[in-house]
Amino acid sequence: MYDLEVLRYLNEQAHLRAVALANQDRSPSVQVDERMKADIKPSPVFPLSILARKLLGGPPSLAYFVELLEQGENFMGFRDLVREYLPEHEVNIMAEDLNNRALKFARLFSEKFFPLYGDFMDDFTIGDLLDGIPTQPLGFSYESYHAFTDFRKGYILALSLVGSPWDEDPLGMEDEEEEDMTRGQRVPILDAVSHLLGKGLVNLIPEDGWSAEDLHRMTDGTEFDGLGDFADWVQGTTGFYHLDAQGESLEMGGLIEWGRETVDELTDDWHMTIEMLDKFYRLSLLLEEDSEHVFRNLLGLLLDNQDLIIPKEQLPLPLA
Repeated sequence: MYDLEVLRYLNEQAHLRAVALANQDRSPSVQVDERMKADIKPSPVFPLSILARKLLGGPPSLAYFVELLEQGENFMGFRDLVREYLPEHEVNIMAEDLNNRALKFARLFSEKFFPLYGDFMDDFTIGDLLDGIPTQPLGFSYESYHAFTDFRKGYILALSLVGSPWDEDPLGMEDEEEEDMTRGQRVPILDAVSHLLGKGLVNLIPEDGWSAEDLHRMTDGTEFDGLGDFADWVQGTTGFYHLDAQGESLEMGGLIEWGRETVDELTDDWHMTIEMLDKFYRLSLLLEEDSEHVFRNLLGLLLDNQDLIIPKEQLPLPLA
């Protein structure tokens, strides 16, 4: 099970990974494809050539063999994982030093199936790997909500429309203060949008924002399709493991056991996660192009008030 420090680390990494995927000028699916093409290399054809290079530096130390004997059970379990999921890379992985094999496995597995958190941890061990599938979730955490300025402009604009996902104060406020606290969580986001688009538009946004259900109902199938899905992500209700899971949920549920069926399900889930992140990307591009006009149109749709929509031909033209 994870300790508190690892949970904090996983949530931080989930936030940073989501920010990295969101803030690039390419869609998340393109980024993933490029990374796969760059990182995956074929296994060497002649395994004995690896042994030859190793022997040029001298025979393995006695300490190496002692460590190998002590990890005999782990070694067999690890070898089985490699042969089940990455048989084409067995030679490459087993050619690594004992302490680097789990990291090599995690990196190659992440490119072939779905991300493992071990692919960015230098001290990742075979024992960590055998404890269960070390998934790398992208859940919209409390850290992401309060570090919203890390996200691109389109994400911030979309976030301003979504109700706060936290009904109670994690620091323990009195019950009668919870409603004010929940609204207070949105104040910095609304302030940021007022600086981007002006207070006039921000004043039109309901104090509590909109629920994911309402945003789906009003925007699905429109040019703003994806806003409801974005709200689901913020609320942790997408139905996709990678987009909903956070460090806390991993702590409560424990690590997922290895199994071919489970890996296949998580791989499908990751592909659908990328598709949804692509929808967020397209929505953010829309909101970032002529933001004031587009955001006003969006508010007009949400408020069912066509008077808010300024026809394009009536927009003020820039002075020559």
